[in-house]
Amino acid sequence: MRPPSPRRPGGHRPREERSPRAEGGASSTARSFDEIIAAVPEDEVTSDTEESKRRPVSLVERRRARSAVDRPQPVADAASLLGGEETTDLGDRLRERHRARRMLLVRRIALVVVTLAVAGGAAWVAFFSPVFAFSSSSVVVSGEDGTLVTADSVRSSIASFEGVPLTRLSTSAVARAVESNVAVRSATVSRRWPTSLRISVTMRTPMAAEAVPGGYQLVDDQGVAFQQVASAGSYPLVTLPEDRSVGAADVASALGALDDETRSQVATVTSTGAQVSFTLSGGQSVKWGTNADAPQKARVLATLLANVKATTYDVSSPNHPVTS
Repeated sequence: MRPPSPRRPGGHRPREERSPRAEGGASSTARSFDEIIAAVPEDEVTSDTEESKRRPVSLVERRRARSAVDRPQPVADAASLLGGEETTDLGDRLRERHRARRMLLVRRIALVVVTLAVAGGAAWVAFFSPVFAFSSSSVVVSGEDGTLVTADSVRSSIASFEGVPLTRLSTSAVARAVESNVAVRSATVSRRWPTSLRISVTMRTPMAAEAVPGGYQLVDDQGVAFQQVASAGSYPLVTLPEDRSVGAADVASALGALDDETRSQVATVTSTGAQVSFTLSGGQSVKWGTNADAPQKARVLATLLANVKATTYDVSSPNHPVTS
């Protein structure tokens, strides 16, 4: 015979299957927890004290242990949990690290100060001490002619730089001082450590002679009269315009284009700044014109002088020369 179902009329549910919540309240939950604890075997729930006696741990003791862990620990207990009283304090470690960084910074600053002091001392020695003081007596001079410019005259012209440290000596200023001698076209200066200089001189080269009261002066291709002479010698007499450098450049272009034989016949040469003309030792006059086409003009003039007897030779237009 089939037993009656609990859901059928007349049936009933056994008391053991009723839900703990049916009776409601915290007491039901507590009883369920007690039942769970009671179901745990006694050999798995034991006290961890040093006592050799093993006994079951009650629910009350478990609750006390849990509440003890949840509560904040005293300082001594926390220290014991973190490793005991011998463990280095975090604040001490931070202070020690800060002290080490500060000492490193102090050492770096000291190193910078020492470096600057050494560099400053070296700079003072190089720029202000007499260790590198210039001495004109040991200057090496080259390129002088021994007459207009001598080694002694060069040293004398730079005597004002005596004692100046070579590190602060301006070579361009020394060159200008050497070039103050009008016979010097240019000067190149280099240092000879520790206290001397090497000076190379380029002399002016005469191109023509210029008549002046009491004699003549030799003139170079820049129009600079640099040497007084009693006679013009083999140099032609030159007449230059107000702009001497331009006129001298035109004259130099014309004379430089002539062959040696023709050039030796030139007695006088004149530049107006736009045109050049000259006379020959035989009395003939030459109209040269500008310095354009100088080589061609020189060839035409040499041919005319060799083949045509005339008093005037106009080669200003070399493709259409004129004689008269």
